[in-house]
Amino acid sequence: MVLPDNVLFEDNTGRRLRTWLMDLCDLHTVLRLPTGIFYAQGVKANVLFFDRKPAQEGHHWTEKLWVYDLRTNMHFTLKTRPLKFDDLRDFIACYHPENRHDRRATE
Repeated sequence: MVLPDNVLFEDNTGRRLRTWLMDLCDLHTVLRLPTGIFYAQGVKANVLFFDRKPAQEGHHWTEKLWVYDLRTNMHFTLKTRPLKFDDLRDFIACYHPENRHDRRATE
C-alpha cells in the first residue's frame, strides 16, 4: 500500500488508519520514499508492507516495525532522475521476506 506522509502520520484519520492496520495486519515494513516519486516535488510517500491477520478483540498484530529510509541523501524527479531498480537494490537485499527477523541496519 502506498500512502503519502500526511495520511500516515496525521492525527484523526491517520491515527484511525494506523490503529486499523495494526489490529487487522502485521504491519512489518515501511519504505520511506523520497519526494516527487509519484506526484510532484514536495509530496512524500511511504510503501507499507503487511500481512493480513484475523481480527482479535484487544490484540494488535504489529509487534515490530522495520523502517527503511530511502530519503536520506537521495534526490529524484519524475522527469530528469526517476527512481530505478538499482536505487532499490539495498532495500531488496535487506528486506528478507523469508525471515524478516534477520534484517540488519545499513548505511
